[in-house]
Amino acid sequence: MTDEARKDENDATADGNAGDVDVTIFVCTNCREATDSEARPGIGLMQALKQAAEGKPLAVKPVTCLANCDKSPSAAFNHRSGWSYVFGHLSTGNVDDIVTGAMMLAEDERGFLPLRGRPMCLRGKGMTARIPPFHHHEDMPS
Repeated sequence: MTDEARKDENDATADGNAGDVDVTIFVCTNCREATDSEARPGIGLMQALKQAAEGKPLAVKPVTCLANCDKSPSAAFNHRSGWSYVFGHLSTGNVDDIVTGAMMLAEDERGFLPLRGRPMCLRGKGMTARIPPFHHHEDMPS
């Protein structure tokens, strides 16, 4: 096992989900609050999500930047074999909804986050991008 693979396995174990992770929630920890403060709201969001995701097939990890700064704080869902999503305008008040959405993605057999039943903070202007999995193939419309 490479050092990098061992580190990833240790990170998953630290999240309490070794081998059972279906969705990783990446939280941007770089953006600061609109004021000229040092506060980085993504750090608090990530900590709250880690606690809320305990015992679920979810991992929560920091990421330096999701290039979604105008919608900070931001998070991304990455399904192990399905779609990925980027969301913005999140807060610690959305933690339960974020976990609900990540679980919806984890439980969908296609690795797709259905719109029906999706929490409001993960719809409309809250969603920035939906990214197909690498193995996705679709015919061009005729």
